[in-house]
Amino acid sequence: MPSWEHSIEVTMQDVSYLSRPFGVTENIDETLGMQTADLFSDMLERQTDYVSPATYSPHASYIPYRRYLVDWMSDVGEQCALHTTTIHVAILFLDKIFRSRDIPRSHWQLLATACLSVAAKYEEAEEHCPPIPDLLKLTKLAAVGHTSLTFREGEVEVLRNLGWKLRAVPPLHVIGYFLAKGATFEDDRWQGKELIDKIPKYIKKYAEFFCNLTLQEYSFQQYLPTHLAAAILLASRVSLQITPRWRPELQLLTGYEEKEILPMFNHVWEYYEEQFPGHGARSISPRSVAANNTFQ
Repeated sequence: MPSWEHSIEVTMQDVSYLSRPFGVTENIDETLGMQTADLFSDMLERQTDYVSPATYSPHASYIPYRRYLVDWMSDVGEQCALHTTTIHVAILFLDKIFRSRDIPRSHWQLLATACLSVAAKYEEAEEHCPPIPDLLKLTKLAAVGHTSLTFREGEVEVLRNLGWKLRAVPPLHVIGYFLAKGATFEDDRWQGKELIDKIPKYIKKYAEFFCNLTLQEYSFQQYLPTHLAAAILLASRVSLQITPRWRPELQLLTGYEEKEILPMFNHVWEYYEEQFPGHGARSISPRSVAANNTFQ
């Protein structure tokens, strides 16, 4: 059980001894005119609609082919200039549908594209949603006989299978909240030295890298998104050699003590070293993380 329930009760007087976030130039609550902690509470409540230990299905029939679907959907999403968060949500849509029923392989491409389209309509501004004719041409669905009408039927099939509940919470959404609140602090140290101005950007690049990396591997869906996001934040700090690795401010922010996220962190780190041998021992640079397309 995360310690968020206890942390949320901490008053400003109780946290007066904590360090200030480093590199946070605006108060996100004031900018948005709302209590963003309420958004995090909503994520905590809704996250199990798509990902939870209870719905983890490692033996679902599509799992051996899932990596190819993830890579393909990522490529299509990037060609459509969709936000990375939209692609992550679309893949959560697909996972939920595919683990609940057997889908004929001849139907996979249509449903995968329909998931992207539905996710875009929910996550993106209207003008950024790819038109159906463009999707049919890009994915070559038109070449196998699909029309705008049959594609819309595919979208309706997606919506029905999702129960019309489209509020999916991938770890990337949670990371966005953590970063906006501040994931590094004024008395942190980077390789034994004071932090430099670029550190928050480096943390963001690492966090997004680990979110993309763990999206590829279905075994990470045995963890709650908020739990995995906290582990990814720890992995990002470890990659940059920021000390201390974890601290009371991060426990307050995420709701997790370091011991609670260590199993997830170890899983993330082991998978990272498996995919990029030797990098974990020497830590790859933020520049190489930004350049690396983990979907390839």
